[in-house]
Amino acid sequence: MSMRFDQDLTNPTRVTMTTPTADGKTKIHLQPGEINSDAKSLYGYHSCHYLASAISTMTGGWPLVTLMARPHGQDRDVHVHTGTIAPDGRVIDVWGDFHPGVEAFRDSLQKRVQGVGPLKAHAPLAPGQVIELVRQPGDTGTSSGDLWWTENPGMTPIHQHFARLVLEKHGLSYHLSPAAQPQRANQAPAPAPAPAPRTTTPSTTSTGGTAMAGLDDIRAAISTTNDKSGQIQAALNQVQQWAGEIAGQLGTVLSESGQVQQAIGAFQELSGQRIDELHQLVSGAVTEIEQYGQRL
Repeated sequence: MSMRFDQDLTNPTRVTMTTPTADGKTKIHLQPGEINSDAKSLYGYHSCHYLASAISTMTGGWPLVTLMARPHGQDRDVHVHTGTIAPDGRVIDVWGDFHPGVEAFRDSLQKRVQGVGPLKAHAPLAPGQVIELVRQPGDTGTSSGDLWWTENPGMTPIHQHFARLVLEKHGLSYHLSPAAQPQRANQAPAPAPAPAPRTTTPSTTSTGGTAMAGLDDIRAAISTTNDKSGQIQAALNQVQQWAGEIAGQLGTVLSESGQVQQAIGAFQELSGQRIDELHQLVSGAVTEIEQYGQRL
């Protein structure tokens, strides 16, 4: 059976930790729709790699960055923190900090951790690579591959819920794949269609067109629109990623001539602001259509 990515947290939930978070909590109280202090403890001081892997999977494969360090007096690196790299290069996590990039992400964490040597950033990584990197001898988890973070069915909806909240907090929720959108998967069933009129001939306007399509036809059109909009969003994500890669490659290998810098700037703008504007336009249009459909 394939994994569902439209699962969600709908009620207040208490999580009992088998190992305490780094800030000492063993009882975690979570509220739907809220990144409270316990959620920050869970995903900032214990299960950050679960959250980052969920975000990666639900956005179609964003890469991850994992920070490792060696505690003083020990001979093995340990996991410090994991974040997700957005298409514009910033690293996102539960704390809500917009780091300009992997190096800034590492430098920021270096100032907050104690008792370890220099942090080592490993990136870009897929979720399956992250778990192989951070798993320590004696760990109870045995799952592998990019869906390792779904190993506990009771926690999977929670990871998915907070992945959406973090993306929303950063203004990136439009990057969610259609399969990760719970509001569509969990919609109430459409009301039964109104009884059909006795005549099968549609009323017409003076120009010969139908005066009003049937409700079933309207709902079918809205459903098709949602599906196509998801495809548009996915295509925009791909364009954004490619534009960012092109800008990075040009900046690395070409000269600093004004013409080249103009080209790099154009690709950087495309990978950031311009595509974001298109995403917002598509998302806004879909929202208007869905709201209309709900009023039918």
